[in-house]
Amino acid sequence: MTVDHDPRMRLGPLWIEPRVVIYATLIQMTAYALFDVPDVPLAIDGFNVLIWVAVVPMFALAVAHAFSEVLDLQIRLQRRMSWADVLVILHSNVQFLYVSLIPVILLSLGWVLGVNQKTAVNFVLYLGVISLAGWGGYGARRAGLRPWTCLLFGAAYACLGALVVVLEILIRH
Repeated sequence: MTVDHDPRMRLGPLWIEPRVVIYATLIQMTAYALFDVPDVPLAIDGFNVLIWVAVVPMFALAVAHAFSEVLDLQIRLQRRMSWADVLVILHSNVQFLYVSLIPVILLSLGWVLGVNQKTAVNFVLYLGVISLAGWGGYGARRAGLRPWTCLLFGAAYACLGALVVVLEILIRH
């Protein structure tokens, strides 16, 4: 992979790598699509379970990627890891956990508003599809494409994200 410029974007104090956030969003959506959500009000027990569904897969991804990157770096550099190396890898992989913040916020709002669990999870999934549409449009804009083409790319990313969720639901049933 060649890089002509830094693909990260700054969001306040956070640096976001689009590839990490897009990948994590798809995994997050898959976790919620596969979770069998009861059609009951979002009480504290259901809220806690849905928070675990948000955080645990993202934590597992962060750890798995960090482990893989450590091994890759040691093999490529043929040396032990330095603290600077470890900090770069930790900073890079904590981004997976950023993705879990959005469902936590949405579920908190759903709990306060008293929606049912299915509605809350569907809202998380819809926002994931909208997020993917935004990333598709952003990528097209960064590639210098025309506004109409950016909208098409956004729609294509949204459709692909929805397709992933639908496939996971079909596999589950």
